Amino acid sequence: MTVKRKKILLSNFGLSGCSINIPLGTKFFPIDNAEVIEHELIPKVKEESINPIIDYKKIIFRPADNNWDIIPSYKINLNFWMPDSVANNAPLYRGWQTGANGPGVYADVNFSYDDIFCNTNRFIFSFLRFVYYDSPISAENTVLFFNDIYTQLGPDQKNEEGFVKPINECPISFMIGDPVLKPDLVHESYHLYWFKDLVDNAPNQEYTMYMAAIFNNAANGTSTPVASSKTPDPYNVQLSDLDGEDGILYVKVVLKYDTTDKLYKYRFEPNTKQIPTNGGINLNPTGTDITTFTFWQINI
Repeated sequence: MTVKRKKILLSNFGLSGCSINIPLGTKFFPIDNAEVIEHELIPKVKEESINPIIDYKKIIFRPADNNWDIIPSYKINLNFWMPDSVANNAPLYRGWQTGANGPGVYADVNFSYDDIFCNTNRFIFSFLRFVYYDSPISAENTVLFFNDIYTQLGPDQKNEEGFVKPINECPISFMIGDPVLKPDLVHESYHLYWFKDLVDNAPNQEYTMYMAAIFNNAANGTSTPVASSKTPDPYNVQLSDLDGEDGILYVKVVLKYDTTDKLYKYRFEPNTKQIPTNGGINLNPTGTDITTFTFWQINI
């Protein structure tokens, strides 16, 4: 260490008070790296070694229509090829003569009257599965989660007297409703449960996923893909007809936080092939009808 030496002569001082200016150097050189370690190294190591804190808690998302108004209930129809038409190598949907977009009947999918009337395992263990993906491209998407909706004996399956309809008239339909407002309906798949942070941090605070549906039949052990648009030529389905934003297989689903109602909501955003009259998704029906989703059997 360098020391600056100065001589002060006593004869230079008078009888009155005086002051002495002693210059001190302001530059110094640390002999170790304690301060560098404390203020630079430790914060950098913490940032690199400790995972960021993310809230992985899932919250409830409620279904909404095109105007982001909550839907208290909705109906799902399934329409399969009639067995006689399949045997003739010309698959036709139920109601094809009139162009109806309603459901098929349980006689088309190997169920008997006793299965439905007695709620046999063949009936109650069959279910419709909604599978949610991160992309509408089958070759590269990833499953996010799925919801199962089990077959039911609801108001659509009964006549005015409360008896089960004949098997060739009993529709394949599901009535889904809010567990509080519609306690008599099925509640499976009404709410979606997803991560709050992913929605809040998404572009425009809107998180997008894609849904595809499969009917699992316990009566014959088959899993049948269904789409929200009719297939004009069942034996000549192209991948371009199924995949992508404009395909018929995947239904776009948007999750967001509604700042007006202070609620997290989701809604289906069908493309032009998936809405009436070409498709089966009707989010804003007229009159007293409720929101309806109709899915038809497809051949993949």
